[in-house]
Amino acid sequence: MRRILLCSIPLALALAACSGGGEDAPDPDDASEAEAEGGSEAAARAVAEGFVASLNADDAEAACAFMDEPAQSAVIAQGEDAQDCLTAFPDYRANLPEPELIEIGEVELGTDLDGETEIATVSLTHPDEEVGAMEVRESADGEWRATRVPGTTLGGA
Repeated sequence: MRRILLCSIPLALALAACSGGGEDAPDPDDASEAEAEGGSEAAARAVAEGFVASLNADDAEAACAFMDEPAQSAVIAQGEDAQDCLTAFPDYRANLPEPELIEIGEVELGTDLDGETEIATVSLTHPDEEVGAMEVRESADGEWRATRVPGTTLGGA
């Protein structure tokens, strides 16, 4: 019995390590941590990196979590008979160039027309096609989210 237990421990550890556990999954809350460490530019970059990682992983739930409600609405508008961001995501992703080749470019900081809300524009690059940019800003509740994503019309304020 003792031998079975000892042999099963490495197997259990290996299975736990390979299960994915979600620890490496992109998390929109990482942007707040990035802001604390490196300011608004770091927060915007964290949102863009998480969003692109979600595209690469074909993870609709994570990708939609990086968007605010108006940006999600812009994605939904692209989905055929989609009722929410999750069901529209496959159609949205299919209209983008190969996500695995999309890279994060420069981050430019600016403000809205009133000069009160900081807005970051994050350029996304692809070696073969024009991707566009993401617009990222901090919401009233302190969360950083994309207000506009590539391949959509204006989705934010």
